Amino acid sequence: MIQACKYLLPVVAIAAWSCSNSDKTTIPVPETGDTPIAWTVTGVDTPGARSRSLIGPEFDSEGNPYPNRDWITLESACTPQNNGGKGEAIGIWADYSYTDSQGDEVLMKNLFEGTRLIYAYKTDGNPHSNWNYEGDDHYWYRGGKYKFRAYYPQRLAENVVTSTSASTFVIEYPTHEMQEDLLLAYNYVDTTNPRIDLSQPVALKFSHGLAAIRFFIKANYPNSDRLTSCYLQNAETRDFATSGMLAYGSDTDDESISWVNGYNPPVTERIYLWTNSGVEFTTDAAGNATPALAYSATGTTTGDLYTQNDGWVLILPQASSGNLQFCFTTQSGQEAVYSVTIPEVTEQTQASDGTVVESRKYLPGKRYTYTIAISETDLELTLTVADWNERESSHSIVF
Repeated sequence: MIQACKYLLPVVAIAAWSCSNSDKTTIPVPETGDTPIAWTVTGVDTPGARSRSLIGPEFDSEGNPYPNRDWITLESACTPQNNGGKGEAIGIWADYSYTDSQGDEVLMKNLFEGTRLIYAYKTDGNPHSNWNYEGDDHYWYRGGKYKFRAYYPQRLAENVVTSTSASTFVIEYPTHEMQEDLLLAYNYVDTTNPRIDLSQPVALKFSHGLAAIRFFIKANYPNSDRLTSCYLQNAETRDFATSGMLAYGSDTDDESISWVNGYNPPVTERIYLWTNSGVEFTTDAAGNATPALAYSATGTTTGDLYTQNDGWVLILPQASSGNLQFCFTTQSGQEAVYSVTIPEVTEQTQASDGTVVESRKYLPGKRYTYTIAISETDLELTLTVADWNERESSHSIVF
């Protein structure tokens, strides 16, 4: 298990993120009832429960489905491979608290500890859907309160910090080593509330824990060239983090999602390096441009980790410094490296009073598309921003 202690964490969180499991209580759990805890996944995006083993658009610009489109439902992702699914699972954590006979509040941590939830029919299983436990069913304890926390994909379990519980879920995520969508969900059930029907499923409504970026290269003049490599690079130290610690939930806010970024590459390091024999981009005499999408071609010389997502690269939510550079090479340019500084502004929205509000953060659940247009003497950069469930943004920023 990866430990949280190597990060400089806020003082208020140190107790919750202790590198020890010694705070687990050993008080016996109250008697179980005979009602199983059932589940339903209400959605990630709209419409439907969209997940990502891969996150690109489902349809091309003409509305045609991509042959290998990479939007899949959580049902498909969590269906066993022998049934045609991806064989993934949702991991569930549960804490339970109750008042004992002396009137003291007792907290039972980790009744569920990464319990695997899959999408498969099970005899006498979940009566509401095919969301079932991979192993034995779990039943309600009555007379107390539950906190449930879930994440996808469960196979990232080795990155979950050992002191994690349903009260505060903590996971380390290095985007330079992993490119898996991280989905998070929370729910709370008070079994003492007479209006709660425990025969009904507990809803898991997932949100995205990461952001995503992609880069297009095109020419503004008649040109036929190929994109042969690209990477990000810090212009100054501690500009861009590729590894961090996520804490989901706190003592004061069960729904809070916070990242502590603990690793930033040095100035000389090439981040997300990708090289290829060449992805063609062309512009004809009439100005019709076909851009090259970086990180999209498979069978790359370097950077196959990033090709699985149709050009999208997952990044940690973080502040934009204005010093990050996108560097790339082309076939005609040979060894020459083009360098584009990514502006600090990441989004512009219009407030109700008509004023323009600027964001300077990469936010979870947002997708950022940068398009670099090459002229004969200069470069032009455009940014479009979309919520994860939107195919394309309705607005753009020209820098």
